[in-house]
Amino acid sequence: MPTTPPGFLILDDALATAREGDALTLGGDEGRHAAKVARIGAGEQVLLTDAPGRQVRAEVTAARKEALELRLLGDPSPAVQRLPRLGLVQALATGGRDEQAVESATELGVDRIVPWSARRSVSVWRGEKLRKGRAKWEATVRAAVKQCRRPGIPAVDAPVDTAQLAAHVRERTAQGALVLVLHEQESVGVMELAGALRGASADGVEEILVVVGPEGGIAADELEALRDAGARTVLLGPEVLRTSSAGPAALAVLSALVGRWG
Repeated sequence: MPTTPPGFLILDDALATAREGDALTLGGDEGRHAAKVARIGAGEQVLLTDAPGRQVRAEVTAARKEALELRLLGDPSPAVQRLPRLGLVQALATGGRDEQAVESATELGVDRIVPWSARRSVSVWRGEKLRKGRAKWEATVRAAVKQCRRPGIPAVDAPVDTAQLAAHVRERTAQGALVLVLHEQESVGVMELAGALRGASADGVEEILVVVGPEGGIAADELEALRDAGARTVLLGPEVLRTSSAGPAALAVLSALVGRWG
């Protein structure tokens, strides 16, 4: 008879030096939710993870009003080091489509997410909305991590405009990263790069970055700026996907090609 999986909780910055038998406190929003909403109580076991992807089981020794007291039942697993890392530059979009992309990309193994304020992005983050927007994406990432129980919490970088993105692409490609811009009018398909992508790990490529535009597409001068910075434009497939699904679909293909998925 299958057993019920333990609760999956995120413990920030505490597992690097932790060892079996250590006592830890899970507080903050995570501890509050675990104690008050999930109602995890003393004697239950939970699975802990942190941003670098370490994981370890723990027993709840006490449940306080807004925190859990824990005892580790083993040594944490090593931090996850998957190469090449997979990144997603996601243009801001309306209707929650950008958040859908962030959620699915997290479940599919993305390691880093960059919010992009493209020229044709209807949604704009400025002032307080910028802080709230990034925080919402970070919350979406954490919720998705817990849903799929994956190791590692993707970083959500500071939002960039097109000029900043081009500079970032130039910097990353100079360091050996492969940057792929999805574009529906490109003739070269991503599968035509299959050989190069399969050899990415052996060739020392540390990161593959996928760039996805907004609902209205990437403007011609933006596309040219990204190409000039070292990015390659590729066609994902015969259908034109929404901005909410293009990035996750590309990440799934890349995960298979670089050997993350058997």
